[in-house]
Amino acid sequence: MRIVVAGGNGFIGSHFVAAAVSKGHKVTVVGHRASPVVPHGRTFEFLPGGLLALSEAPELLARTDIVCHFASNSIPASSNENPAADIEDNLVGTVRLLEAMRKTGSRRLLFLSSGGAIYGRPQTTPINEDHPLNPMSSYGVVKLAIEKYLRMYQENYGFSPIVIRLANPYGPGQTNLGQLGAVNTFLHLALNGEIATLWGDGSTVRDFVYVSDVTSLMLAAVESEVTGTFNCGAGVGTSLLALIALIEKTTGKVLQKQFGQPRPFDPPEVVLDVTRARETFGWQPRVPLAEGIDLTLRG
Repeated sequence: MRIVVAGGNGFIGSHFVAAAVSKGHKVTVVGHRASPVVPHGRTFEFLPGGLLALSEAPELLARTDIVCHFASNSIPASSNENPAADIEDNLVGTVRLLEAMRKTGSRRLLFLSSGGAIYGRPQTTPINEDHPLNPMSSYGVVKLAIEKYLRMYQENYGFSPIVIRLANPYGPGQTNLGQLGAVNTFLHLALNGEIATLWGDGSTVRDFVYVSDVTSLMLAAVESEVTGTFNCGAGVGTSLLALIALIEKTTGKVLQKQFGQPRPFDPPEVVLDVTRARETFGWQPRVPLAEGIDLTLRG
């Protein structure tokens, strides 16, 4: 297949590109940097300039089987500080891409959404795809708006979108220390004798999913003709204090902790129901958290 990966330089994107290329797919990575950062030894094309450059590349879109949209310039912790920039960079940028795809006849798109930010405070646990959508951050609102635009383009222009709502991914190469990725952040802090800040009392529960499980679901989705929305997580909840205990056991280091006030945009518990993905694609998460922490440490 001919696959374009917007955000292919990022943590999830680079792992996905490596997996897709290893299966023989022809991949074009789209990123903001002037050169790609995907692992060496992988054969792929590269387009600098991000979503804007992709929107202005009709020849590329016209010969693409599927566009994978993993690009995002914000995170939940920072998006509320400048919602207008979040809208302009992520929502408007995505709509421009959809318009460019419509004009070139490209109709298949996989969008990486959020399995935490988009649902808001859970009314049931685990959370399935039919749960009410009440995001608590601009990041989640924009993700939801993009999903709605995808549905609009599906109904009006014959698009074939597939949405993956991702839990908390982790694994080798996740470098947004202190911003994204509790597993990688806590590992780094433990190994370097630094202090971890927990927002609240440490009882916050999250669904941590290893990156190879994420890429295997996304590849299964890309290689199918399925449309729809699918959760992607381990389907298991772990509190931050329990995560720290696993990290201390794996590293042999004691992680120092300090506690701050809970943040209003952090739901107390997010655990995803992944039944739909399992039944549709025959997929299931295979890497337990303890094993994943060890793989991340050695990666």
